[in-house]
Amino acid sequence: MDASAQSKPVHLVLIFTDQLGQRGVVLDNIYYSVGRSPSNHIRLYDSCVSREHALIIRIPEENQAGHSYMVFDGSPGSRRSTNGLFVNGKAVLSHPLRPFDKIGFGPNVTAIVETTDRLSPETLAALLKTPSPTGSTTLAGAKDTKGFTAA
Repeated sequence: MDASAQSKPVHLVLIFTDQLGQRGVVLDNIYYSVGRSPSNHIRLYDSCVSREHALIIRIPEENQAGHSYMVFDGSPGSRRSTNGLFVNGKAVLSHPLRPFDKIGFGPNVTAIVETTDRLSPETLAALLKTPSPTGSTTLAGAKDTKGFTAA
């Protein structure tokens, strides 16, 4: 491996499948709200997905060497989703995200956890171009959350 490949940070990528098809979100912000409502950072298109279905939050590692992400069922006000959150086929309230996890947002929408180092640049670019319900193309996860400060 050359020095430039070693210096690239590895990020988790969620590859969602819903009524719009397949698209990806590279996790690099502090938190993401996930659900059917247009106000979410990650909007899912399926009537069985709650308006505020889940939260994904970055968790610092104890040794400060990096971070991981956890997914939580429900809204910021601690209200659980109507149709549940599933990881690898089991209902969960929260779960640390790991490569190859399969997350279910209700019965019809899934996301697979991947990493940027396992996807070719072409595949990653294709996943990040998201068809919108109106037919135009947008970038997945485009809402900025970097200004969020954890309490």
